[in-house]
Amino acid sequence: MTDHINIMNTLFSQLTELGHKIEENERAELLLQSLPDSYDQLIINLTNNILVEYLVFDDVAAAVLEEESRRKNKEDRSKGSQQAEALTMTRGRSTERGPSGSHNHGRSKSRSRKNVKCYSCGKKGHVKSECWHNKKKSGDNRAPESSSSQGCVASTSDDGEVLYSEGNTVAEGRKRFTDVWLLDSAATWHMTSRREWFHKYEHVSGGSVFMGNDHALEIAGIGTIKIKIHDGTIRTIQEVRHVKGLKKNLLSLGQLDDLGCKTQIENGILKIVRGALVVMKAEKITSNLYMLKGETLQEADSCVASNNHGEESTIIWHHKLGHISERGLKILSDQNLLPGLKSVNLPFCEHCVTSKQHRLKFSSSTARSKCILDLIHSDVWESPDISLGGAKYMVTFIDDYSRRCWVYPIKRKSDVFEVFKAFKARVELNSGKKIKCLRTDNGREYTDGEFLAFCKQEGIERQFTVTYTPQQNGVAERMNRTLAERIRAMLRTAGLSNSFWAEAAKTACYVINRSPSIAIELKTPMEMWTGKPADYSNLHSFGCPVYVMYNAQERTKLDPKSRRCIFLGYADGVKGYRLWDPTAHKVVISRDVIFVEDQLQKEEDNITSKENSETTDVQVENNPEQEDSISSEAEPEHETQVTDESEAPEVRRSTRERRPPV
Repeated sequence: MTDHINIMNTLFSQLTELGHKIEENERAELLLQSLPDSYDQLIINLTNNILVEYLVFDDVAAAVLEEESRRKNKEDRSKGSQQAEALTMTRGRSTERGPSGSHNHGRSKSRSRKNVKCYSCGKKGHVKSECWHNKKKSGDNRAPESSSSQGCVASTSDDGEVLYSEGNTVAEGRKRFTDVWLLDSAATWHMTSRREWFHKYEHVSGGSVFMGNDHALEIAGIGTIKIKIHDGTIRTIQEVRHVKGLKKNLLSLGQLDDLGCKTQIENGILKIVRGALVVMKAEKITSNLYMLKGETLQEADSCVASNNHGEESTIIWHHKLGHISERGLKILSDQNLLPGLKSVNLPFCEHCVTSKQHRLKFSSSTARSKCILDLIHSDVWESPDISLGGAKYMVTFIDDYSRRCWVYPIKRKSDVFEVFKAFKARVELNSGKKIKCLRTDNGREYTDGEFLAFCKQEGIERQFTVTYTPQQNGVAERMNRTLAERIRAMLRTAGLSNSFWAEAAKTACYVINRSPSIAIELKTPMEMWTGKPADYSNLHSFGCPVYVMYNAQERTKLDPKSRRCIFLGYADGVKGYRLWDPTAHKVVISRDVIFVEDQLQKEEDNITSKENSETTDVQVENNPEQEDSISSEAEPEHETQVTDESEAPEVRRSTRERRPPV
């Protein structure tokens, strides 16, 4: 068979020189077709375990040579057994021992060895001491190994023991494993030999991978690889080891587990799950191996897929729009509303999963108002933490027709009535229309006699939900849920403490009003309210670092001209931004800022304010004549803004003494 395989290799080489290239699986199939009929069982075994298009010539050749060696050893053993039997018959003595272990003398009572059964392998013709299987296990008479096979592998690196396995079966020739990824539970690190796959790469020295025969492979470097998985999403794999000479690419299940991922296996499909998101999938191929469903992106492919000549990344716009969904980003991108964003490939966002996961949906209603302010939904949301300005609650108002939302942080539920009067005056003045109906739950803040009398006087119809049936106020309930999810995600992304929840709520409201909504046929609330597309040119990521310029009166000629602050949102009625100054422990408003979008603030001690030193002063820079104000969101400058969470709107006051927050 060795000569036959060499002849075929020669023919293949000659055909290649003539310009007729034969693919790897075609070579393997031709070799199988050239085998005699006695090798039919081997052909069946190989084609049953491996798809024909994944056959590899070298592995098939190794299997053929191993089969030939096995048959030769079997033939040699058979000849030796016949010679021993003939010798025994000639001498007339039995070589078998009786029960006592002594030899039986006299005439030969030997029987044919064809009826002797081995207690090791169960076959006839030999005894256990002569069994070839035992010798194979002990290392004797071992069939020659394929030069392409690899046994179990143990590897060590400079940072500790690293163990992973590679099967030595011929069935691993299912595909050129240098092009695919195998998920391995015994691998401590992700490993590959493909240097061209790395996007970020760092050379290392001193690490080695030791094969089963003590042959060492060098760990040349560590880097980052990008994989386009089954659903088209691009995943970035960190800390991949570049191992020269490694024949397979391994993804470590242990390393994925360290990242908080879970493994689910069912019906031949292995899923890597993180939270509620399926990060990647793998399918069982052969020898119980799981191959990743996807393809590796080289640097050029990845640039085309994710960034086009320095375009803004999807994740930056995801942060700017308050952790909007990928679908919402695609809708805005298709309308060319997001400058610089040509394609949307949103990577895994842990903050979205941990902040937005929920169990039940509220029932939806098909009926909708026909004009703005025909119906207003309202609800009160309670925060577990006190905001910077002392707010404990948040009241929301949602227009049923446009789905536009307004948010007002308040200190007490009793403030709802005064806030509603201010809200009513504001929206009716801006729109030229009147509020016709207000739908709320049965909370005391909405059923107060003074509130009911005011609505009756203004001709506003009141609608209340059935007790303990919040689903009847589904629009407001869903908006509160959406706001709470955005608040959690934005605070966690920015690394800010929960006391910033009111600032996050107002910014979340601002971007929700500029995000597509299914309820209004994927239009934005601002477009439905104003009739014009929303403007996204001034959006920035909540919590990102900014550098604010000092006023000339605040510094000397040799002092720094700017200081580092944190972006909180959009000022109401002022052409500026709301910023948190961690040094002065106060909110400032300024327009002379430089944003650092790609480096969100993560150090809590620089961004969180301790309760015993926290202040709620609001300083307006570059606009000394502008009074402090609070609002639910920044509006176009022609609109009049009211309220801010640092100062509550004018409401009924008790006579008790008030102390500023400390």
